Amino acid sequence: MKQPVTHEQMAQMFSSYQDANIEIIRSMQTAVNATTKAETDRIDVKLDGVILRQDKINGSVAENNKTTERVNRISSNVKWYILGLFGFCYSVAWIYDSFNLKEIILKLIYKI
Repeated sequence: MKQPVTHEQMAQMFSSYQDANIEIIRSMQTAVNATTKAETDRIDVKLDGVILRQDKINGSVAENNKTTERVNRISSNVKWYILGLFGFCYSVAWIYDSFNLKEIILKLIYKI
């Protein structure tokens, strides 16, 4: 016949079982923490890359803002440019039609 298990033996078995479970839980926590740390580091590296790209884009946008301001200034004044060009062309045509430039030039040359 087998000997019956004593109370102390059962307590020792339960204690060793608890110690083994605690060790397993600690190992799993360490593994999870290591994985979490690795994931966090990987995400940090990706975010650093995104931040660098965003800084480059912001710099190019700042350069483009100067060009945009210049284009906006020209486009807002384009009606005045066209009006001035029309006025210049009209005045040249009026002078050419009203005065005989050939005669004026010849008179100026003969006076000298």
